[in-house]
Amino acid sequence: MDPVTISGSIIVAAVANVLFACAVGACLAALMLDNASPRMRYRLRWIVAVCVVTLIVADTVNLLFEAALMSGSAPGADLLVLIPVLTQSHFGTAWSTGFVALIVWTGLLVGSRGVGRPAQTSVALFAAAVFAFSRAASSHAADAGDFSLPEWIHWVHLCATAAWAGLVIASGLSVLPMLRADAPADDLARFVGRLSGAAIVALSAVLVSGIYNADRGLGGSLVPLTHSDWGLILDAKLALVSAAVVLGGVNRQVYLPRIRRGASQRAAASFLTILRAEAVAMIGILSAAAVLAHTVPGAHLGT
Repeated sequence: MDPVTISGSIIVAAVANVLFACAVGACLAALMLDNASPRMRYRLRWIVAVCVVTLIVADTVNLLFEAALMSGSAPGADLLVLIPVLTQSHFGTAWSTGFVALIVWTGLLVGSRGVGRPAQTSVALFAAAVFAFSRAASSHAADAGDFSLPEWIHWVHLCATAAWAGLVIASGLSVLPMLRADAPADDLARFVGRLSGAAIVALSAVLVSGIYNADRGLGGSLVPLTHSDWGLILDAKLALVSAAVVLGGVNRQVYLPRIRRGASQRAAASFLTILRAEAVAMIGILSAAAVLAHTVPGAHLGT
């Protein structure tokens, strides 16, 4: 395989992971905001719109890379190869399903004046879940067969990771700064409390599904953790997850109680600083996931 094509595919996949997470996180954040101003809803709508539209572009580029890897040609050199890839391969079916889900998501944004309305946002998140399943269906988990237990568990892992990482990134970059500037202290305290609670739920799902995925990828042995590329990348991802958990724990145990007690400005500033550091770790986690998806699992070591 051409290393340049593989590297390009990994980079595009990493960008797509971050975009997907940000879009999901912005939608979830909007649902948590009871009294969001029109300005904030407009801002969140644009965040979701930019992420989803850019995700469509990234997903299309990813199709070109995957088609090149399957055919052995340069990306985009022979567009005719896309026809059999889309119509005759398992990847093509999964990709097409995910692409339709993104189009539906885009249509909801075009037909809506904002995000956060329960009915529209629920449909948007359903489209996001379908897209996530299309990714699971074209991953290593699909080796066990269509709609198999590993595929469903990996789907849960993708959805939970997007929710956890997306909420952290979207809140750190946009929601929390706007709440600090415009919203009453009670609204700020309510949102960070909901953010922390949602992060715990998402993290729990990430850990349970991640343990299953790791055990399957390692073949039930710890040896590949240090003797395979897949295992070493997993080690790096676990280190980043640990860092994110510690940062989130500091915010929950130290600064969230202070915000709830009314010491909002100083505590909120510290909360935001740590949240942004956590967001950096999340981007690293999503990037590591992209590398893992393009690496032979450690379970296949020596086979």
